[in-house]
Amino acid sequence: MTGMNIIASFDQHKLGYVDPSDQKISFTRHAARAVLTNQNEQIAVMHFTKTGSFKLPGGGVDDGEDIVEALHREIEEETGYHITNIQELGVVEEDRYFCGMHQTSYCFMAEITDFVGTKLTEHELREGMNLRWAKNIDEAIAWIKSSNTVGEDGSAIGLAMMQLRDSTILDAAREN
Repeated sequence: MTGMNIIASFDQHKLGYVDPSDQKISFTRHAARAVLTNQNEQIAVMHFTKTGSFKLPGGGVDDGEDIVEALHREIEEETGYHITNIQELGVVEEDRYFCGMHQTSYCFMAEITDFVGTKLTEHELREGMNLRWAKNIDEAIAWIKSSNTVGEDGSAIGLAMMQLRDSTILDAAREN
């Protein structure tokens, strides 16, 4: 997986998102994310009813976990679906000073198969996380960019970074 092409690299400060509470980068988080399609070519987008924000499905890679294993686990937990036809898209790197984190997102395209039920965390349940299907990539990007409050983490900067990351991933999927 480390040989994946770089889709984009984002630095919060270079993007002009600066806050007095920003921290030095002190840890790295690895994540697996996917542009998922169903049998109707619709795009999966996770909606947070509490904030009105949207994101692509996926999340953190646990210690000792393979990236593709993490992708399967995260997609099942959040969307309730198994996936197939996994294709590499590339990597998005982010320096997020608001939380002191460098994040590497390994990005894929995949198709859903069997529905087995979600396994949302307490936090995701409190945020009202649910799966919505956009009719195409343009609609998925529009939903992701539509939020103007805070992201699931309660941060306006976090929302802006997530919107940039996920719309960039969707643009890469369009070109694939």
